[in-house]
Amino acid sequence: MQTPARTPAGGITTSQSPPFSLPIRFMLLGMVGFIVFAFDMVVQSSGLNGHTTFLPNVVALTHLLTLGSLLAFVMGAVYQLSTVAFLIPIKTVALAKWNFWLYGISIVGLIVSMMVWWVMGLMVFGTLAVIAIYLYSIIIIWSISVTKVRGAMQWFVLSAHIYLIVAVSLALLLIISFLAPGFLANVYQPLLLSHIVFAAGGFFTFLVMGFSFKLLPMFTLSHGFSTSRQKWTLILAHLALWAFVFGIWVNLRSVLWIAGIIAIATFINHLFDLRGIMKKRLRKNTEAPIYAVLVATYIGGFVFLLLFVQLGVALQITGWQEIVTFYLMGWVTLTVMGFAYKIIPFLIWNERFSKKVGKEKTPMIADLLHPNRARPVLIGFLVGLVLLTVFSLISWMPGTMIGTLLIGVSLVVFSIQLLRVVVLKKVGKEL
Repeated sequence: MQTPARTPAGGITTSQSPPFSLPIRFMLLGMVGFIVFAFDMVVQSSGLNGHTTFLPNVVALTHLLTLGSLLAFVMGAVYQLSTVAFLIPIKTVALAKWNFWLYGISIVGLIVSMMVWWVMGLMVFGTLAVIAIYLYSIIIIWSISVTKVRGAMQWFVLSAHIYLIVAVSLALLLIISFLAPGFLANVYQPLLLSHIVFAAGGFFTFLVMGFSFKLLPMFTLSHGFSTSRQKWTLILAHLALWAFVFGIWVNLRSVLWIAGIIAIATFINHLFDLRGIMKKRLRKNTEAPIYAVLVATYIGGFVFLLLFVQLGVALQITGWQEIVTFYLMGWVTLTVMGFAYKIIPFLIWNERFSKKVGKEKTPMIADLLHPNRARPVLIGFLVGLVLLTVFSLISWMPGTMIGTLLIGVSLVVFSIQLLRVVVLKKVGKEL
């Protein structure tokens, strides 16, 4: 099957797009989250050397990245992009706006509770966060389910949000187990690993892959590429995820090996899809943010080669921290950063300048934030991630601290660049 050759229309906005105030508030929360995460990560850098998975400050730091930064930003992006990709309006925009406050307050309370390990706070704010994520997921699933745009992309996005519901439901069970000692004690480790798999391998992976089929062609002006592999990527991704979950619960290394092989096949197939899109692009000059998305996909596949090494050592959760971190930051975070460099300027330009075209002098999208300015930031982030991963594995503290410093500086600069495009003085009136 070939995509029709046609000119792009509307970019990341359509007549059915939600009010600007809906996606931007979530994205702003994510940008602030990245800055806080960066500073916290640098402060804790000496304690990140070695296996510190269960320390309260590390648990809080992990969720500051996943919930306070990535998920917050992604929520805003999904509210905006779903209307473009699926040609539908968002159901109950008012509820979505209200849910922002529930989500923001609950996440702040949850992360603080994790830092001091206040179990009652984990229960209260964790429950509120789960409710907020349920509401967000239901709104997106409800909105997308009525689209006439069928295909693998729809099922990627729907699957992502179903897995998000599963992931946070498992997290709630984990919190309940803290309040009731002995409850689920025998299955705590597989429950925790399943939570990680459904969150990182389910929600984030399916969402990134699904929207890549829309965003990469949009930002490279690619048309006429084949979409025949997309359904196989979808099938392989589901098989890999459930094979991992099954392997975790039956505690069989052989099943996890099979899951890893399927996961590598998933990323290889996805890379062929992206390669096909890039071959048909009209914009031959590939910008740094797009390169970052492609590199992140290679990292996603490479992570499962690292997993094979870990499986040769032990099935225990100790030692998986570095692999999960490398996956979340190398595959998910780097992809989000790459696309954010394209989405935010486009969104701001459309809101503030699109209606003025032809009436007065207006800037180009690249004038708001030139893609070349992303190159040193993305390179710094990638180098820092490699240093952090390698030196954490061999437990060399100076190298770990240098890696976290590079990552932290890169994330702060990244966020400041986007915030300068947004211009907080103006956006305050637009919310």
